Amino acid sequence: MSKPKRLILTFLKKAYSLLLATTLLLNAGSAISQSKSETYLFHFNPFKNERPAGPPHARRIKVLLDYGLVSQFCKTDPNYTSGEKGDGAYTLGAKLEIPILQNSSILIGGDYTKVSFDFYSYYFGPGYSFLYNSNNEIYNHAIDMDELDIPIEYKMYFTPETRNVKTFYLTLGWMYRYIFNNNSLITNGTNDAFVWEGQNDITSVFQLLSPQGSGMLEASLGYQRNSLRTGNAWFFEIEYKYGFSPLLYVGNPAINSNNIQFTLNTLAFKLGIRI
Repeated sequence: MSKPKRLILTFLKKAYSLLLATTLLLNAGSAISQSKSETYLFHFNPFKNERPAGPPHARRIKVLLDYGLVSQFCKTDPNYTSGEKGDGAYTLGAKLEIPILQNSSILIGGDYTKVSFDFYSYYFGPGYSFLYNSNNEIYNHAIDMDELDIPIEYKMYFTPETRNVKTFYLTLGWMYRYIFNNNSLITNGTNDAFVWEGQNDITSVFQLLSPQGSGMLEASLGYQRNSLRTGNAWFFEIEYKYGFSPLLYVGNPAINSNNIQFTLNTLAFKLGIRI
């Protein structure tokens, strides 16, 4: 083989070897770079491509419906009454829950409360003594009272109710208390003889907008079981209502047979749904 051909063949071999080596180096560099990138993602940012799931539903206005049994805290004047006791009470409620912040709402609507209680006291009227004697508290006064409570309440969840099936919450607010009806039955406690029966003989001492109107403080603690898909829920809550104004009972209003102030606060155990 001639010398020029040998030189050309040698050059081609060296060029091929150099090209092959360059290709291998480039492939190795790419593999190392990819490995470093994957190692970095794994060790330092393993969730780079993961996005937290958003809430299954947006918070929106909901309707709350509830029913509860009520424990009464009725305190009458011990100088003119005795033997006070509650005869059962219940409440029905319907409210709107309006979201205002991430974990809080405003509640508006109404609660109907039915309370019944009785006590022994005097009765001044024609044919009855007009001199009070504590030993003659023989007249039983049985009272049924219907009231409508109109609330403006703030509701705060301890955990987001859109992301947790189980949540606890707290409510605090003011209520307008309106006694729209009451019935009083007075009987002789010794022989059950009928004395008088009538309606609307209870008013507020500190009246607001109406003789039967006054203010109340409301506070409750509740547990709520949520549907994350729809936002509906059922709940159980314990609610306390404190009246700012004493109530005035006059018995037979035609003759003002009585003049007794008393306070009436309630503790309700309520079960309801949110739809």
